[in-house]
Amino acid sequence: MKRQLDDIDRRLIARLQQDARLPTAALARDVGLSRSAVQERLERLQKNQIIRGYSVILGEEARPRLLAEVMIQVEPQKSAGVVGALQKIPGCIRCLAISGEFDLIAEICADTPEELDQMLDRIGTLGGIKRTSSSIILSTKFDRRQSP
Repeated sequence: MKRQLDDIDRRLIARLQQDARLPTAALARDVGLSRSAVQERLERLQKNQIIRGYSVILGEEARPRLLAEVMIQVEPQKSAGVVGALQKIPGCIRCLAISGEFDLIAEICADTPEELDQMLDRIGTLGGIKRTSSSIILSTKFDRRQSP
């Protein structure tokens, strides 16, 4: 049976969300445990897939210049093929299944308008897609998935 998260687990996760590169010794000081106890907790959190990975959050200089959300209406029984094809497009950075008139949202990124246009054309011609509707993201007002 998997153990429920306790307050210390939540504090460790919160600190790692602020800075995933914090040394174990610093985390241990922050939560009042030994370094080895923190290491054991982190290993358990990873083993139980509470922590599934660590990532890099890019600064403004390294981010693509253009982001777009592509709403995708998929032909019946073609969703898996469309998702597989989207995964092969390097500029497609995320794909979400949704309810409503559209079936998927693909988030794409590009450095130039021309590159974005080519990617939109490529997505529009994928087998299994009935219709798309695209919106260029002008700015991010907030994003709770990333640290400031």
